[in-house]
Parts: sequence; C-alpha cells; structure tokens
Amino acid sequence: MNLSNRINNFVIADPDICIGCATCMAACYESAYERGKLAVPRLVVTRTASGVMPNQCRQCDDSPCANVCPVGALTFGEDYIETHEEICIGCKMCTLACPFGAIRAESEIMPSIDNTIVPDYNLGLESVLGNKSVAVKCDLCNGREDGPACVEACPTHALMFINGSIMDGQVVSQKASDAVESFIENRTA
Repeated sequence: MNLSNRINNFVIADPDICIGCATCMAACYESAYERGKLAVPRLVVTRTASGVMPNQCRQCDDSPCANVCPVGALTFGEDYIETHEEICIGCKMCTLACPFGAIRAESEIMPSIDNTIVPDYNLGLESVLGNKSVAVKCDLCNGREDGPACVEACPTHALMFINGSIMDGQVVSQKASDAVESFIENRTA
C-alpha cells in the first residue's frame, strides 16, 4: 500500500518530548512575518492535565475548513491545505468546522484605512475601527526554503514534518510490524 500519493503533508508533535517552551510559536511568528503573512503564530502550545504540545493544523485530506469556506480562502493544494489570507472575509466558518481547533480568527489593520482619522463613533464592529478578521492556520511555511520553521527551531526535536513517504516507510510500517509482533506474542503466550 502506497500512501504517499494520497495524504497531505503535516507537522505533528510528540507530547512525550515537548517541554512547552514555545520556541515553535516564536519561529512560526517570525516565519509568517518574513513571508508577508499576518504576523501571528499558526500554532499554539497547549497545556492540559495529560501533557503539553503545540496544536496546529493537521492538513486534513478531507479538510472541513476548505469545504466550508465560501470564498476559496482555504483550498486543496497539491500536498497541504492552502491559505489565501488576502481574500478571507472573516466569516469564521472554518473555525467552527475544524475538528482540532487549529484554525482561528486574528485581525489585522486593513491597508486601505487611513489610521490618522479616528472615528467619532463605535458601532461595535471591528471594521469601523479599521481591522479585518482573517483566518490563520499552519501553511507549512509555504515558500520557506527550509520547510516548517517550527520543526527546525524545536530544541527537543518534538516536532516532526510528515510527508507521504515518511508516513508510508516509517510510521505505518513500524506500527504494522509492532502489531504483528504483539499478535504473535499474545498468541503463543
């Protein structure tokens, strides 16, 4: 079975190794800024009673977020879910559809707004104040030559970039071997 032609690339964390230092968040922020994206991290280090690790987009093959986006700001790329922040309308449908909570709305100042003019009123709408809501999620540092910045920056190597060949050769094959060995041991016992 060859999975490499069927799955999207993604980054995953090993919670047994992650120390929650947030170095990945800093690297993500810097990468987004350098690539001209909204300068916020696309992953969030999450702490629970059972452990700590960054939560980020799994680049789902069926991508609920891309399926619900009414304007095509999230699309199916060749091997990941592409994000087009410039056309996002901030409807937040993707945030509701994501089963992992890995996509969120952030705001940025709209370039067409003259910030020297302060409105005399506030209707409670962010757009009145000159902000635009934009969906942000991991884009695997698309355009960055060295791949995802979080993987490169992690001091404990808790983050791993997964592509089809790694999934097929290392992850699935190892799990299959372990399952067969366990079955044989339990059968002979």
